[in-house]
Amino acid sequence: MKRYYILFVLVFAACSASQFTYYTSSNEEPPWRITVEKNPWESFACIINDSTVIEGSFPLVGFSYDSFEKDGEYGGRMIKMSGFRKTHETFDANGSKTTTNTYQIRIFIDNEEIAVFNF
Repeated sequence: MKRYYILFVLVFAACSASQFTYYTSSNEEPPWRITVEKNPWESFACIINDSTVIEGSFPLVGFSYDSFEKDGEYGGRMIKMSGFRKTHETFDANGSKTTTNTYQIRIFIDNEEIAVFNF
């Protein structure tokens, strides 16, 4: 049983990733640290200064191209997270199919694109 627990923890950790950037408005406020976390089961979170602002996910079953768009608010500003998923299928010499997904998450503040994250 202990082996299965360790395997589950390793798989769970492998499915998680995060990327970040800093955003400075034209005001004199301190810069925002904007992080996008990829969590298991194709869900993403937009975190600004350690506060989760938006969460969104892709359907577990989809076709070759899927997207989502979620809105939130932080510091009196409108935040939008747009996600895009592209499914890639490859075949080896034996005809075995491998399917992988790539993701692109775009963050907008007051309708201005400020970051693009690729997973």
